[in-house]
Amino acid sequence: MPKPKPISQQLAEKTFKELGINPTTGKPLKSPNISYKSLNASSRRHLEEARRLAPFRIKALEKTRRQSPRGKAYLYSAVYRNAYVLRLLGKKFTSTLDPIKYRYLISQIDSELRSVVANIREGYLRPTSSELSTFLGYSQGSLEEFRGDVIDAKDDGLLPSRLGSDLASIGILLKPPKSSYDPLGELKRIIREVKSSDLTYEILIELINKTDWLLKRAVEGIDEKIISDEKKKLNDNLKSHWRKEW
Repeated sequence: MPKPKPISQQLAEKTFKELGINPTTGKPLKSPNISYKSLNASSRRHLEEARRLAPFRIKALEKTRRQSPRGKAYLYSAVYRNAYVLRLLGKKFTSTLDPIKYRYLISQIDSELRSVVANIREGYLRPTSSELSTFLGYSQGSLEEFRGDVIDAKDDGLLPSRLGSDLASIGILLKPPKSSYDPLGELKRIIREVKSSDLTYEILIELINKTDWLLKRAVEGIDEKIISDEKKKLNDNLKSHWRKEW
């Protein structure tokens, strides 16, 4: 009668099987053959990326990777587009204020909106998902500060409120860019033609809410990626440990 396996070994084998690894060989369990042609575009990209990577983890190299490997890909993201438009409209609003009497408010709003945009830029060029999530969190914080200033400006009579006014009423439609050369060029042109007197509390709050929603969705997606990355690291560590112990 074969000797029963120790509990520790049984648990280790169970864990490996759940991770899709053969506990005896340390290799992935066999799965049905899937042709390259049957994969969708996303799966193909992941497969090609995996082929380019080293067959083992190099922690020093992991620190050099970027969330936006193509450099300025964030320029085409909806969250960056909204944040950039918000900054331009914010400058339109502060241009209506007395530069002496409201110099602190003008400076504060300019700083808040610069922070919203700049943290998105920096986050996308950080090497880890957790850093990207952190910087998007900074953007959310600055955005919430600006929301408070907009509410205060309305209450103080500095910003008019007109029911029914919205972004579309001043010609701003937040759609994917038509030009890949200058993705924000069309929006910049439209905003230059917007009169400061056309800006209202409702317009700014609409854009703030839409930007906030996109930031929240982005962070949720990053959290899922962090979980996926951590599972992969655990998988790699367990395989390495298995080879040493068994």
